[in-house]
Amino acid sequence: MSASRGRFIAATAAVLAGAMRPASAQQPPTLVTLRGIVVPNDDLAPILYAQQSGMFRKIGLDVQLERSTSGAAVAAAVAGGSFDFGVASLTALISGHARGLPFVMIAPSHVIVAGDGTQEMIILKDSPIRRYRDLDGRVLAVPSIADANWISSHAAVDADGGDSGTIKFVELPQTAIPPALEQKRVDAAIVQEPVLDQALATGLFRSMGDPTLTIAKRWMVTATFALADFANKNHDLVARFGEALRAAIVFANTHHADTAPLVAAFTGADPAATLQMHRNVFSEYLDPREIQPAIDAAARYKIIGHVFPAQELISPYALKPPASPS
Repeated sequence: MSASRGRFIAATAAVLAGAMRPASAQQPPTLVTLRGIVVPNDDLAPILYAQQSGMFRKIGLDVQLERSTSGAAVAAAVAGGSFDFGVASLTALISGHARGLPFVMIAPSHVIVAGDGTQEMIILKDSPIRRYRDLDGRVLAVPSIADANWISSHAAVDADGGDSGTIKFVELPQTAIPPALEQKRVDAAIVQEPVLDQALATGLFRSMGDPTLTIAKRWMVTATFALADFANKNHDLVARFGEALRAAIVFANTHHADTAPLVAAFTGADPAATLQMHRNVFSEYLDPREIQPAIDAAARYKIIGHVFPAQELISPYALKPPASPS
């Protein structure tokens, strides 16, 4: 056994021992299948680790993942009952909730943290654009209209004294953005890892910084969710799922070298590039303070009609953060 593999197994055992309740039964628990639908990206690092290290199976869950092409497709599949849970952008869940779809978050996922380096707005190196307000009247690319990149671009331009209402947005997948910039079909775009590192390495582009921090210095952009009816009828499964996933999140936040091969294998990305890129940060709990900024921004930019409390989106059976000291 290699030293790396040995450390991997030892770390897994340590996390399980610290985070899981001791098993009282002599026989392994009967496995219950949970079907999830996800977009292949780094947001999945904790779920993939919990799945492949045996964390889920240890508590009786057989978690099966299906790939999807977009967060909107994930939301539609869960809403239609084809899957038990999904991982999707917070904006999709906020929009669905405002339209009456009974989505509830059952576990946290990717949280943007100041300085994490996982997303930045890029432009051509010789572009005359120098600051966000210079984007007035320009063409920006986003993966999806009304997503986190769209909201963040609006907010950054307006906060810098510009008028984001003058911007034209076009939808492009992340991998198509650098060529579109090079061909001057678009003027700027927020890109995430690994596309970000790959683009900047060419020397053709420069960064304008991270516009997402205009929303908040720390805010959640994706979450694991289910239908409220499913969570209510399967609250024990939801609680066990959240417990295992939190242990995996603790591991994934500090063991990038161990989770990179899992992400690369599931997404089809280059393993070396995945290992070297800035990795996502994950919240351990669904904290309303990390969710409310996205709701407020969605209302500000008319994605939803009015602000609502973040707690409305959180399942009562999701793992709760420890109480703050009085």
